[in-house]
Amino acid sequence: MKKTSSHFLNFILFAVIIFSNYSFGKEFQKLFEITAPTNNVSNIDIVISKSFNDLVYRLTGDNNFRTIKKIAPDMKTKKDFLVSYEPITINDESFLLSKFNKDSLIKKLNELEIPVIGYNRPIAMLLIKIDDGKHPPYILNSSSNKLLDENIKFILNKTSNKRGIFFELPVFDLNDLEELNNLTIFDSEKEIILSNYEYDYELNLQLSQPFINQWIITGDLNLDEFVSLDSILLDLEKNLNIITDNYLTNFITPNISNSINISVSNINSYDEFVGFQEALNRLISIRDIKITSYNNSTISYTFIIRGNLESFMKEVNANLDLQVINVEEDFISIELNN
Repeated sequence: MKKTSSHFLNFILFAVIIFSNYSFGKEFQKLFEITAPTNNVSNIDIVISKSFNDLVYRLTGDNNFRTIKKIAPDMKTKKDFLVSYEPITINDESFLLSKFNKDSLIKKLNELEIPVIGYNRPIAMLLIKIDDGKHPPYILNSSSNKLLDENIKFILNKTSNKRGIFFELPVFDLNDLEELNNLTIFDSEKEIILSNYEYDYELNLQLSQPFINQWIITGDLNLDEFVSLDSILLDLEKNLNIITDNYLTNFITPNISNSINISVSNINSYDEFVGFQEALNRLISIRDIKITSYNNSTISYTFIIRGNLESFMKEVNANLDLQVINVEEDFISIELNN
């Protein structure tokens, strides 16, 4: 891809799409694992250092060098947070998979009072209509497999993994395709597609080629000039990162402390208790835990959390192993999903 001049970086984000008090966010399970290309780098420390920087960016939404220096001023400190690393191969390319220590890193961020984004991450639903001027226009979906489709999906996956966000495309079955092919003037293509999904944000784009190798993006991102396809893809990646900054802002845990009383039911064995403890370990807003009572299959706790009830509820709702039963002021009833 050829380099894009600054003149082409003229996207205008004119809509911050959807966000409500209720979050549909999902759990980003491999939050503390970074997969980075080695690119034939002989010094593995360079890759580990970059992986740590990327993790800080993912956790805080901030890639400012000063922030990283506060957390880990040198390579030795970065490696102190490292649990393990191993070379892996993906599609015949070499990568390094680095795993970092959640507890020590979150403790450090708390000490520095740096805002954190936990496992709960936003879902952004993308409706991208592509018109290459050669074929009928179509909505990019999970099954689309043209070269352009694969290039866009690569950018989405790359940004999703780097930032810790879910960019999702529609999944069409035969019934969906038939319905979309038989729209009338009374039908909204957008509403029909989106009604099948739960999401936090919606991003609508139209990618068109009205002239040979002259592309333009319209919709929620506007490019005011026709450019090459390579330039469009470069700008798309750049602006997806800008959009992600905006999306993640609403998922930052407030830097305040609160006490919450929790009642957890449906714990009937030691294995289920261990499973619940593992689920709690993925709620990074919890700073301290105290068991206050135990009765049959129900355990009562007092949690000291970072954030407020709303931010804590977002974390719990995104956790696959937990289900909220009831909420009353500072008391929450939770059930373990068995």
